[in-house]
Amino acid sequence: MCVVAPYRSIRISPVDEVQASIGLHEEFAFEAVIDEVQSLGLADKKIILLLNTFGGLLHSSFKVARALRTSFKEIEIYVPHIAASGGTLIALTGDKIFMGCMSQLSPVDPQVYYDGRMMSALHARAAYNRLCEAFEKTTRDEAPYPQRALADKLDPLLMEDWNGSVETSLEYATRILSLSNYTDAQARAIAHHLVYHFTEHDADIDYDLAKSIGLRVEKYDKSEKTRIVWRHFRRWLGMFLSEASPTHVVRYVLPIDKSNVEKNNGTGKGKGH
Repeated sequence: MCVVAPYRSIRISPVDEVQASIGLHEEFAFEAVIDEVQSLGLADKKIILLLNTFGGLLHSSFKVARALRTSFKEIEIYVPHIAASGGTLIALTGDKIFMGCMSQLSPVDPQVYYDGRMMSALHARAAYNRLCEAFEKTTRDEAPYPQRALADKLDPLLMEDWNGSVETSLEYATRILSLSNYTDAQARAIAHHLVYHFTEHDADIDYDLAKSIGLRVEKYDKSEKTRIVWRHFRRWLGMFLSEASPTHVVRYVLPIDKSNVEKNNGTGKGKGH
């Protein structure tokens, strides 16, 4: 199966463009695939997934990851280029995550909309904490003007909402790792690292760093079998990257029914959403 976010966006107005992001379309696409797999009696089998995405909604990414992990006994994730943010959350489902020299995962700190742009909720909380520290030994009248101006803009309800987003992201990552057969201690440590450790949301987590964090990553060229799968997925990736689409391209191939090999001309049946 492949899930690819094309790099070309769709213009929806003279000034606005839309790029593929994990959301409702991806939720229902995965649900349709899982329903068909279960209807064919293939539940609890193995899935090999090409994942290329910049991420999307936290809750949708979690729902897709949970559905994958509870529907398949074994999951192999291939990341030829990037599985960032919510894509990293989905990649955590892998019993094996195959990466190459250009592969990238990313932190899973949640993004929030503030003042006309997206920003890390973790950064907002860090700014709040710095202000609190600054005022521990200084009264408001003694503080420099920039600190007073920032403090006046603080909205406690907004800060609480951002704190909730951070804690939800940590909980989601921990739950997915636990479902993926990491120990409780491993799940908590890895999730905490992915949420809190990095200074920017777009930080590049390559193979070596992912390995050091404790993720089950492997080099794609570990065996001839994985090299063959990697080459196939690279071709799929090349086919779909240049498409202009507001949603991810989802394609999948089901195992051949040996009793119908001649009917299918000896090939698996490819489908898409």
